[in-house]
Amino acid sequence: MIVVSEDVSLFDNVRAALRSDSRFTDTEEGIHRDSSVAPLTNIYPIEMTAAEWEGWEPGDSQMPDATHLSALIFESDSPAWVAEVGALVARTLQTPIWFVDAADVTWSVRSTSEYPNARPFQPESAC
Repeated sequence: MIVVSEDVSLFDNVRAALRSDSRFTDTEEGIHRDSSVAPLTNIYPIEMTAAEWEGWEPGDSQMPDATHLSALIFESDSPAWVAEVGALVARTLQTPIWFVDAADVTWSVRSTSEYPNARPFQPESAC
């Protein structure tokens, strides 16, 4: 999944947002979570060129022109976990963020405070 934002310090701000959560490890290259407490997660910055976005359309997400956005890769195999982490990050960032998945579907990510019935991720063994 690609995470995009107009925030020029996107990775630094995502890192700061997740640093206080003990489920994450801040490494030199990115942010990591092993699968002992939550799904395996890797988040790291990438540089994307305008050519990589050429012809791509964001659909109804109201995402600005992607050629001018900062980008991260967010690797995880759990949609529920991606949603929880996205909401956690969205709570602390000053600018909107969007997720773009492998099928080119785009979501505007909002904080959990905008979803009063949202439940945090729980590993299947805890359910």
